[in-house]
Amino acid sequence: MKNSHERFGWLEFTRALKDTTVRVRLRLDRCIAEVAENGRDGKFHLLSVVGGESDVSAAWAAVHQIQVFKVEGPDFAPLDLSLGEKAECYRGSLSLPGRRRPVRHLVAVSDELANTRLGAAIESNRTILSENDSVFVLYRLSERFGLPVVPE
Repeated sequence: MKNSHERFGWLEFTRALKDTTVRVRLRLDRCIAEVAENGRDGKFHLLSVVGGESDVSAAWAAVHQIQVFKVEGPDFAPLDLSLGEKAECYRGSLSLPGRRRPVRHLVAVSDELANTRLGAAIESNRTILSENDSVFVLYRLSERFGLPVVPE
């Protein structure tokens, strides 16, 4: 895909250590956020970033420390939010042709979004959807609640 990097946004945060402050900036592939009407309050539900080993490791630690991330992209205004408590992280490596070292990938999911997966928390009263297509909504709700639905 030509120019696919142009759809990426940026995730940025600052880590304060004993005697230094480090600014970490990663490429943002996907983001799902829930923002209040005032535009300030809310939380991230999903963040997918790619970068180097040390930056992705720092982001992983920041998620578990409930740090605030600044996210900006080509299609939306900058947001300063966190993933909240009990967020889950998944890390992996992507081998790219022409590169000696693999690119690291991190997917961070809020506790609320993680509890919407099948069998995770039956008492959960929310389902977070990433699309508003009626077929997708029907499929997702039928899967979540075990409703019999014909694929057509």
